[in-house]
Amino acid sequence: MLFDLRALGYFVAAFEERSVTAAARRCFVAQPSISMAIKGLEEALDTVLFERSRSGLAPTPAGERLYPRACSLLAQSTAMVRDFRDTPRTTLGLYLQDDVLVQTAAPLIALLGQHLPGAVLRITASMDEAQLGLVAEGCKRATDVFVPLWREPYVMLVPESHPLRFRKGFGLDDLQGMPLIERPYCPQQQAFARLLAERGVVPDLRASAAREELLLHMVELGLGLAIVPASHTRHARRAVVRPLEAGTIGFDRHLGLACAPQDAATRALLKTLAAGMRERLPLAA
Repeated sequence: MLFDLRALGYFVAAFEERSVTAAARRCFVAQPSISMAIKGLEEALDTVLFERSRSGLAPTPAGERLYPRACSLLAQSTAMVRDFRDTPRTTLGLYLQDDVLVQTAAPLIALLGQHLPGAVLRITASMDEAQLGLVAEGCKRATDVFVPLWREPYVMLVPESHPLRFRKGFGLDDLQGMPLIERPYCPQQQAFARLLAERGVVPDLRASAAREELLLHMVELGLGLAIVPASHTRHARRAVVRPLEAGTIGFDRHLGLACAPQDAATRALLKTLAAGMRERLPLAA
């Protein structure tokens, strides 16, 4: 009987996480993939591996027996590939635009690990140092090949205890004197600053963030409000989201993967990664 190593990997994740949802998140796949893998193993072994309940998964004695063997098989398969790989390890430079959250890039990093298991991943400070980048369309280099992934609007992020949380939306004039947190690394920042200056709107800048993860924490701590891409709001637990009125601010961004046109190998990889990213991201392309 041949075992699907991927199914064993999903079983190990479910065993350790005690949850199909957590295992799917860890493996960057949909929940049905975990459930189907476990069901397939149970049918192949003619046994039950988990007791299911609302509180999660509880391994049966059979599941307890399978776990160390599954870990051993997975370790042996990894070692076998490593032993037979006689080509030197390559290095892939990956650039993440400064206003891209690490959580957003996690599926991409996982896919790179699957498609380039022997490569050393190096996160670079600029696109010029990288072979591949996750960037906004307006920030790619003029000659780059760009494969779009999703488009999203900017929204207002308000601390959950702030009085302005009761507003239904925000227009440009509403920003007059508003306690805002600055995002100097954002590619839209200069355009946004020009728009404010043209309208004579002067917000009350309370803080300046160095990266998006820090910005979200600053909002949650109540230092001020911030205009952020809509996808970031999923990672701000102590804040509320309010829309920006259409026609007044109306910023959005189109994120995708970019690489230099002369790099044929990376161009081919880019298309494969883009297809995998679209399946994993809960955002419309």
